[in-house]
Amino acid sequence: MKTPLQKSIPGFSLTNILCLVAGFLILAPHAISDETAFEQPDHRIDWWRDAKLGLFIHWDPSSLAGTEISWSRKGSKPLDITGNPAGYVADPVYDHLYQKFNPVDFNADQWVKIAQNAGAQYIVITAKHHGGFCMWDTKLTDYNIMHTPFKRDVIKEMADACHRAGMRFGIYYSPRDWHQPDYGIGDNRKYLDYMNGQIRELLTNYGKVDIIWFDSYGRGDLTNFWKVGDTFSLIKSLQPDILINNRLTVLGDYDKQPKRYWGDFDTPEQHVGSFQTWRAWESCMSIVTAKDGGWSYRPDGKLRSYDSCMNALLTCVVGDGNLLLDVGPNSLGQIPDDQVERLSQIGHWLKQYGESVYDTRGGPYISGKWGGSTYRGDNVYLHILPGAAGVVHLPYLSDKITNFQSLTGENVVIKQTNSGLDLTLAPSLKKAPDTIVKLTLAHTVVATQ
Repeated sequence: MKTPLQKSIPGFSLTNILCLVAGFLILAPHAISDETAFEQPDHRIDWWRDAKLGLFIHWDPSSLAGTEISWSRKGSKPLDITGNPAGYVADPVYDHLYQKFNPVDFNADQWVKIAQNAGAQYIVITAKHHGGFCMWDTKLTDYNIMHTPFKRDVIKEMADACHRAGMRFGIYYSPRDWHQPDYGIGDNRKYLDYMNGQIRELLTNYGKVDIIWFDSYGRGDLTNFWKVGDTFSLIKSLQPDILINNRLTVLGDYDKQPKRYWGDFDTPEQHVGSFQTWRAWESCMSIVTAKDGGWSYRPDGKLRSYDSCMNALLTCVVGDGNLLLDVGPNSLGQIPDDQVERLSQIGHWLKQYGESVYDTRGGPYISGKWGGSTYRGDNVYLHILPGAAGVVHLPYLSDKITNFQSLTGENVVIKQTNSGLDLTLAPSLKKAPDTIVKLTLAHTVVATQ
């Protein structure tokens, strides 16, 4: 296929987009400095690029209060809110929720099954959020799951369940810690020993960990205060094939940091990322929205509609990214029924049309107001938006189309001309979440990046 000018389109959304002219993306390598330790192409990330959908799980004793995880803690937050390292003040309510935390209905195998039914290919669960509570049997603090009435290692049970089911397993870990008294004090050395000690536990005691998903630091210098190189070296020595997101170097813009610490993928939050093919990316979005957050269990939260969830997934996929969709279990260890139902609806669609999603890459068409495309082998899948009736004109394909079909069953007429590709759609075409047209080409679409 011909490869005109490469471009990256910021702010693309399938339902709220700029008026863009459809085009091609260039299938060529992006120059990255030899300085980086995570150059692409890198086959460690191949499975992840193929997976497209992951399940995020934000859960800890905050579910008892039904308030936003960590951010509803009212105490002073050194380096983050007050900027005063000496201003540590414990929150007596939030910090004691764990004493009543007893999620007797938690069943790791059931959670993995819910993820599988949703079509998710990997799970990332919070081991420690900013509030500092640890969901595993850490030996470095008593502020952990083994000192609750529950007394069971949640991370171990989730890791074991994922391994049994063949589900890829990831751990979320926040370098912030608003409970640990050494956090941000002095040269931060004591806290770094604590943090890296916990990372060592998580990457040593729970078998293969496929992803470590960091959230960003508060303030501080990466090299001297956080010594990020020591943490990277530790991680890679313990789990060489692990994927690391970009947030271990987020102090301002991550891409202003040394490239060797960029990690493996970008992480736009609560919105779909830009069309980007040169570097992997994943939008993390909560299935529940609330005025002050929605990552954890929120009884006052509003569930995203099916169309909204599918729009997010498909926009990520045609933009060459992944979606990490978050659920918030309650204090009994149950993923709420309405969230399970929404996940099941997504999984039902993927069982029917997953061939246009899994194991594909975004392109060869740059996405536009008509929709977007994915490709695999000699097949191109056009994802056309509801209501895009009439004629959709796409740029010229230099390769011959040998066959085409509407996977979703709508009446679509395709005409290939010297000036481009015309798709004539039925006037009543309003099928949600999209119409999928599969094009089979004479030759394989090859990405050289």
